[in-house]
Amino acid sequence: MANFNSEFKKILKNLEDNITDKEALEAAKVEIFNLYNLFFDEITNLEQTINNRIVTIAESQLHVEEKLKEMGKSIKNIEKDIYLDDESDNEDYEVEIKCPYCNETFKAEMNDLTASEIVCPECNNTIELDWGDECDDEECGGGCCSHDCHHEEDEEDDM
Repeated sequence: MANFNSEFKKILKNLEDNITDKEALEAAKVEIFNLYNLFFDEITNLEQTINNRIVTIAESQLHVEEKLKEMGKSIKNIEKDIYLDDESDNEDYEVEIKCPYCNETFKAEMNDLTASEIVCPECNNTIELDWGDECDDEECGGGCCSHDCHHEEDEEDDM
């Protein structure tokens, strides 16, 4: 900006040196100041527009960063739900099982949720475990019962 001011002063000095008519010199100075003000106003407007755009971009970036943090938390929760880490591989899971042979309901602690069978502590029969991967019941439409369908057995239990 200092260079601009010194150049502006040189232009005014050059006008004073080359224009001998005082009225013409004053008219030329006024027009140059008007031109200077036009340029200055335009530069100020451009600066305000750029600053407004920068603020808008910063606000958008902040919003995006917040959404990314939320998504990161959601992804971590999903990973926890899907994948068992090394520490949880050694944990026991308590499951409630109803024996289809003696109708005894018992709780079993299992450290392997992929086991395919367990022995009933009451009747000592081997029970095949179904972890809900597939459902053979036609009322479910071939899916598992986790989608809130109600079977006749469920309705009888509710009574």
